[in-house]
Amino acid sequence: ILNHLAMQAKKKKLIVFQPENEISVVNMAMGLSFSGKKTMTGTSGGGFCLMNEGISLAAQAEIPLVIVEGQRMGPSTGVPTYGGQSDLMHVLHSGHGDLFRFVVAPGDAEEAFQLSGLALNVAWKYQTPAIIISDKDLLESTYSMKKLSNSKTEALLWNGKGEYSRYKNKKDGISPLAFPGDKGATVKVTSYEHDEFGIATEDQKEIKDMQEKRLKKEESLKRYLGKISCFKTYGKKISKVAVIAWGSTKNSVIEACQGLNIKVIQPIIVQPFMEKEMQAKLKGVDKIISIENNSTGQMAKLLRSHGIKIDKKILKYDGRPFDVDELKDKLMKIRWIN
Repeated sequence: ILNHLAMQAKKKKLIVFQPENEISVVNMAMGLSFSGKKTMTGTSGGGFCLMNEGISLAAQAEIPLVIVEGQRMGPSTGVPTYGGQSDLMHVLHSGHGDLFRFVVAPGDAEEAFQLSGLALNVAWKYQTPAIIISDKDLLESTYSMKKLSNSKTEALLWNGKGEYSRYKNKKDGISPLAFPGDKGATVKVTSYEHDEFGIATEDQKEIKDMQEKRLKKEESLKRYLGKISCFKTYGKKISKVAVIAWGSTKNSVIEACQGLNIKVIQPIIVQPFMEKEMQAKLKGVDKIISIENNSTGQMAKLLRSHGIKIDKKILKYDGRPFDVDELKDKLMKIRWIN
């Protein structure tokens, strides 16, 4: 991503910069967003660990923040030259405290383009962290795709009237944005709990009100997501068997399921998890298989936390992607697949 954007910087009028470490990266990204510049940054699992305090700060200070997390084999330095899908739980629970984050999981280049635009839009519309969870296999593959149009970024900007309060507590939790230098606006953000003007507080009511304000944004986002699809389906539309595939496993799973009486469901928006839509996709399904590039079935854990029982897991965790023939052979050995 860094090399590609650096080559496109002049043509696309971008500023591409590589600081010394991920702590600097996340703070610099927030500083640019605070000043009104649309910004995103990328890292892998180890670097994402260093960004966690920044994610929590972005949520508390309500600063738009977009991060690409390219999973590789872990833990620690692991096998940095090979891929995996073992960071899902870490990403879903990134940052400390009760906070609201948006997480998308593209499975190919077209989805990466579209979901990156959506992540940037959500980060600015709801003034919250947004994370694009990908993996080395997708990030370093080559795809052909049709030309897509850029999505527009929505943001609630201050109209310049009256006294400006950075954290005005509105019904949907979204406060008007102003930036340093805007006429008539004193823009104060802080990592501490605060009142509507950004002044640190320890008052019980103000603490409760601000926490509820930030969480109201997630409810507003769920209403927005109710108008778009958070899951894709492939294969048999009506089947008693469903396979769950996410990220770069998608295409191998779809091809392996060809000719089999299986519905393939791909979650592309994983937080907030739109439970009702997923239940609708599973209507008529008796058995569910989760296919993942990790050793613990992290997507299966997420589904189970939403009351969705996984009957079988097919896991691969040697750093290599799923081979179609290998995958089909594993599926054919499951007794209730015909």
